[in-house]
Amino acid sequence: MSDEPWTPARDALDRAHAEGRRVDVWLRDDDCAAPTPALERLASVCGGVGLPILLAAIPAPAEDALAPWIAAHPAVTPCQHGFAHANHAPPGERARELGGRAVSAVLDDLRRGRARMRDLFGPALSDVLVPPWNRIDAEMVRHLPELGFSALSCFAPTPAASPIPRLDADLDIVDWRGGRVGRPLDDLARKVAGIVAGSDRLGILTHHLAHDVAAWGALDAMLERLALHPAVRFTDAATLLTPA
Repeated sequence: MSDEPWTPARDALDRAHAEGRRVDVWLRDDDCAAPTPALERLASVCGGVGLPILLAAIPAPAEDALAPWIAAHPAVTPCQHGFAHANHAPPGERARELGGRAVSAVLDDLRRGRARMRDLFGPALSDVLVPPWNRIDAEMVRHLPELGFSALSCFAPTPAASPIPRLDADLDIVDWRGGRVGRPLDDLARKVAGIVAGSDRLGILTHHLAHDVAAWGALDAMLERLALHPAVRFTDAATLLTPA
């Protein structure tokens, strides 16, 4: 395979390396409810290059079988993905679960979801909250610490003000508006180049249940190339959220 599609990313990483910068690469996968062949494939792909996974699981439909699966995959850390991934936005507004209704109703759902996640995963559960559709009303965020959440992970760009740490993904390998298909490697390379030019972190977002052949192929190719670059360090969310 020609490496030409990867050139923009390689050049940006080469510049970062020449400047003495390290680029921390982490990965979040959304919408998990059960062990599936697609989830196993993602774990294999990431495990093959040593990239940990922050796995956003939906509490309401989460199956008991996830608990032993997580126990058997120590490089996969579960976190809470809302409650039921149900849209409560008023008509005409963008989909969201953590908003569009009474604050008390949202907090009650999050409490029930957190209890379910603790029952499933115990101490393996991360305290990161991932809102469905990457959206949460601002008035909800200040209540998250009282529920036990220590960080929030959405999708960049990050709003300026947040009372708790944010660790947002910034590279989605699926082109949702372009037909819910995997982005080709050259598209990912351009996006990687743009992110690396302005940041020492690269957060990859995947949805294992939505990946087509193109998404799997591009993910494989991108991770193989990132793993080989001297400027790149594969790491996990917990490390990036730990104060230096």
